[in-house]
Amino acid sequence: MNNQVKGLAASFGAYLCWGFMPLYWALFGHVRGWEVIGHRVLWSLLIISALLLLLGRLEVIKSTVRGVVRSKIQLFNLFMAAVLAAVNWWINVYSVSINQVVELGIGMFLTPLISVVLGVIFFRETLSRLKWVSVILPAIGVLLMIYMFGRIPWIALGVSSTWALYGVFKKRLGINPWVSNLLEASLMLPFACAYLYYLWTTGQGAFIAGGTQITWLLISVGLVTSVPMILFSAAANYLPMSILGFTQYLNPILTLLVGLVFFNEPFDESRLIPLCFIWSGIVLFIYAELRSRPKAAFRIR
Repeated sequence: MNNQVKGLAASFGAYLCWGFMPLYWALFGHVRGWEVIGHRVLWSLLIISALLLLLGRLEVIKSTVRGVVRSKIQLFNLFMAAVLAAVNWWINVYSVSINQVVELGIGMFLTPLISVVLGVIFFRETLSRLKWVSVILPAIGVLLMIYMFGRIPWIALGVSSTWALYGVFKKRLGINPWVSNLLEASLMLPFACAYLYYLWTTGQGAFIAGGTQITWLLISVGLVTSVPMILFSAAANYLPMSILGFTQYLNPILTLLVGLVFFNEPFDESRLIPLCFIWSGIVLFIYAELRSRPKAAFRIR
């Protein structure tokens, strides 16, 4: 099995996990979203630490920490990445609890295009006229959602903008992604522990008090959310960005289908029409990208 086949397998595995993740969040019932995120920080930190130590990355961790601590800008980038990741995960959990999985899936379609706009703003990247049109079409779709919903679709905008901004700060960090995940979790650990301790002392926590099933689910959240991150990191190492970029659309497609099939959420014209504009933008952007790159860049050997 060559590296690109391994990369494709890892990429599909990651996006399959993320696409079906709402089914996992639904198991938590009425557990507070921030409590789930608190346990994610705690248990994922333990898992990532153990994995990096087993891989013999202790020196890499030490050198990275020294470099980040010396730079206020890097500390800021790390802090923002950690906060955005936490908020993004919370939106994912909360959207399931209020039966808005379809809107969550729609938002995930927006993420790549918002990332493109942020690339122009933060990294002075340039876009062709065709790509600008591909960005404007989803913007029209969002305006239609606001009009047809009669409210701002904050879940769709929140999940897409936080993940796109997370990518910006990760890019500005420019450090090993796994060490970055470790440091992000470490930075959020005091806040997570403080919140979990508050819930425990006030009798509001679900850990142990919520029963055996909920307790094990809260413990498992670190592993369940770390697996797709491990697979995605492997895919990023094996695949060119052009191919990795296309496979990412599996995630919102699956999330949208999960909302429709498993949660029986409505999918009327107020969702379909804006989504058509978003899809049109995605197709146009992919076409523009394919036209601007040599065919060999997309060939899997």
